[in-house]
Amino acid sequence: MPWRNGPGFIQELMLLLGTAGVVVMGMLAKIAAEVRDGKRDKFLSAKLWLEFPAVLVMTLVATGINVWFGLDGWVGNAVAVVCGWSGPRAIDAMIGAIADRVRGGR
Repeated sequence: MPWRNGPGFIQELMLLLGTAGVVVMGMLAKIAAEVRDGKRDKFLSAKLWLEFPAVLVMTLVATGINVWFGLDGWVGNAVAVVCGWSGPRAIDAMIGAIADRVRGGR
């Protein structure tokens, strides 16, 4: 691909866009599961627009995790899907649980 030989910011932008696409897939799968389970009335609603700031945040989180651990390919995509599915509240709960565990709590 010609963009791979370009400047670094183009490669970073393509990484971010690719990760965002995978995060959106995870988010859409979660919303579809919520509609199926009756937790959400319908798929296309005004509430769907409230999910997009979370997509941006989770894209940055997934990209950071992938870069930090040097993940790419299927493993990097799996991290992005998990981030899209779980959302910011689940990540916050996991970080809080890890912090409590490190501090000596149960």
